Amino acid sequence: MRSPDLVPIERAVDETITADPALVLAAAHSQPKAWGALAARGVMRFRDLGGRAPTDEERRAMWAGLWREVETARARTVSDR
Repeated sequence: MRSPDLVPIERAVDETITADPALVLAAAHSQPKAWGALAARGVMRFRDLGGRAPTDEERRAMWAGLWREVETARARTVSDR
């Protein structure tokens, strides 16, 4: 069972990825500023969902979730070659 504290983080990650898959791919391809933009959008989505800024711990957890998706996209891109 998931911790209730993780639900808004996971939802923000999922919605951020779904809203801008091109940005995920750009980050996977190491395009300048793509990762920062993706991370910032995740934080903004968390704020929209939770009505507050994430704590440092929540922000790090969200960034980790976003980074996992970037790494997954990178691996898919490499395997497609």
